[in-house]
Amino acid sequence: MDVSIAREEDPAGSRRILETLTGRLPEWFAQGESNRRYAEQAEILEAWVARIDGRAGGLLLIKRHSPVSAEVYWLGVDPDHHRQGIGRALIGAVERQLRKEKIRFLFVMTLHPEDPYEPYRRTRLFYERMGFELALSSGQALAASSSNPLAYYLKPL
Repeated sequence: MDVSIAREEDPAGSRRILETLTGRLPEWFAQGESNRRYAEQAEILEAWVARIDGRAGGLLLIKRHSPVSAEVYWLGVDPDHHRQGIGRALIGAVERQLRKEKIRFLFVMTLHPEDPYEPYRRTRLFYERMGFELALSSGQALAASSSNPLAYYLKPL
């Protein structure tokens, strides 16, 4: 398996990849309105694509918040390639680039650890293995919904 990670410079291409992946990942991305918002953002935000044997198999969108911080806004890997290091490779490539730019913090928002939904338990474990730590929970966040408790994970770069 040949894996390459690179910036996706074509906004329409980023959107197509994201839409394909959301369709393959209904356990994580089954809400139509949210998926439309993600697709719109794929055309705006910085996108990194994982190509597996030349075909897009993973996508990571980065949202920059300040001169020192960035967010993993969206990350998806084709389920046929889960647990094969594709997500790790995407995060690693983005971290290397952000460090070059003197970005000091990378964070991600996901469902709170008390939420029992199994796919997001695996998501949290992935980020924790990548060095992210729980920094803020929805009880402390103003914009969080009690029906969808959120948690913010932070990784110093």
